Amino acid sequence: MQDENYREILGKLESKASLKQAIYRSTAEVFGLTKTILSKIAAKLHNDYTHKDPSVEVNYRENNQFEAQLKFSGDMLMLSMHSNVFNFDEGHSIFQTSYVKADESLSYCGVIYIHNFLADSIKYNRLADEGSLIARILVNKEKHFMVEGDGALGFLYEDFEANLLTEEKLTDILERSILLCLNTDLLLPPFAQIKDVTLHQKQTLVAASGYPTGKRLGYLFNSEIQQNNI
Repeated sequence: MQDENYREILGKLESKASLKQAIYRSTAEVFGLTKTILSKIAAKLHNDYTHKDPSVEVNYRENNQFEAQLKFSGDMLMLSMHSNVFNFDEGHSIFQTSYVKADESLSYCGVIYIHNFLADSIKYNRLADEGSLIARILVNKEKHFMVEGDGALGFLYEDFEANLLTEEKLTDILERSILLCLNTDLLLPPFAQIKDVTLHQKQTLVAASGYPTGKRLGYLFNSEIQQNNI
């Protein structure tokens, strides 16, 4: 029995552990390319636009191995790679594709996230501010991918089998993500919903450099401020 268990452990290491390491390496390579493309977009935007309006700041920065960001005026596009590998829920439609049916290991994916935050949220360390997940890129061991996201990114890259990652496709995903950021404005809530505030809340807000703000939601309602204990 012990020998049988041990052989099973060795088999699982081969079928799961080595597979996940291979997917991690593939995802890391794709993430490296994604960061390179984002830095090129930043340089091009800086050259083509900032001379027209120097007050519009455009810059690229790598925070660490797993995160990079593009600041363009009041917006921040943040790329991050998860260090783990995931599979889909067993009811997911991906298991109905001939591509995955032929090799179930192809369903395992690494994940690259694309978030949008306000640049001021990062600058002033406003921890209560909310960002928005624009898209996530799912990458398997063969560097086939699919994208789940907002707008056109929710349907343009659904075909897991047909989508092989290229610089052109990654550029399109990033440029569409930037456009989604630019097309999402801050919206003021009705005055009556935010007019009541305690002195403690106001003092805390001042200390945090302003009202908690979310890119998608605009200023938080009073009830949300209370819920966050601000």
